[in-house]
Amino acid sequence: MSVTGDEINLIVERILLATDFSMASEVAANYARAIAKRFSSTVTLANVIDLSMASRSEVAVAGQLIAEMRRDSRENLERLANDFSSSGVRVKTQTLESRDTASSIVTLAEEQAFDLIILGTHARRGLIKLILDSCAEGVIRHVSCPVITIGPNVKELVDNEFSFNSIVFATDLAPDAARKAALAVALAEDSIGKIHLCHFIQHPGKTGSDLSRRQLEFEAALEKLVPASSYEWCSSNCIVEHGEAASRILETAKRVKAKLIVLGVKHSPRLLTRFENGILSNVLALAECPVMTIGSVEIRPE
Repeated sequence: MSVTGDEINLIVERILLATDFSMASEVAANYARAIAKRFSSTVTLANVIDLSMASRSEVAVAGQLIAEMRRDSRENLERLANDFSSSGVRVKTQTLESRDTASSIVTLAEEQAFDLIILGTHARRGLIKLILDSCAEGVIRHVSCPVITIGPNVKELVDNEFSFNSIVFATDLAPDAARKAALAVALAEDSIGKIHLCHFIQHPGKTGSDLSRRQLEFEAALEKLVPASSYEWCSSNCIVEHGEAASRILETAKRVKAKLIVLGVKHSPRLLTRFENGILSNVLALAECPVMTIGSVEIRPE
């Protein structure tokens, strides 16, 4: 997903839906179908056969188990592709085989220059369990395009229609915040919707006047993130509050009936920091709407 020029023309030509055919992935597929129809995108359905699963099997010969996994992948991809095609969405399929599922998805995404990746997530034993053999963090962390995750509490689509008419963009106001905000604004603009730009102060000043001063400074910084050219097509609201970021993001999203939460993440060979991981994992696990994570944003020339 990228934007072009100062007027932020949104481009979503190629979508990658990574699926393991679980219930979570089926819900994600419905969102992928709706988003693809909105932007006239081509969707590639990708399933990764986890070769480590075959090598760990104690009840089957590895070669036989891999053959079964390949057959299941082929049949499920064909079924899913037929569903997309019958909805008028251009679709391709891709089966991958790897012991590192995240790396395979990231490599495929980079080689084919996808604009957006969509994943489903689910919870298990009270912990956050991400699909694709718990590799979603690796995908989010390393891929250059935005990722939309569909968590376990996300409501299923009604009539298979979806719009970005209410977006919560939560930011730490890092130097690249403007580019990431541009993409969130473009999505709201596409639906002639409203974007809520949020910054949450986790460590307030020593006095009430310190907090008030910081709130005013952050509000001014948030207002600068919205290009003047977008005012005609979408409205914005700046929210600066004190509190733990993950819970405040979720509360805000529920209050404004958000259709999408947008978060920025940093690219690094290391795993997410404890701070980042705590915010991201909690939001993914509890959000009632899809969550988009943005590592970087490409600005294409017009």
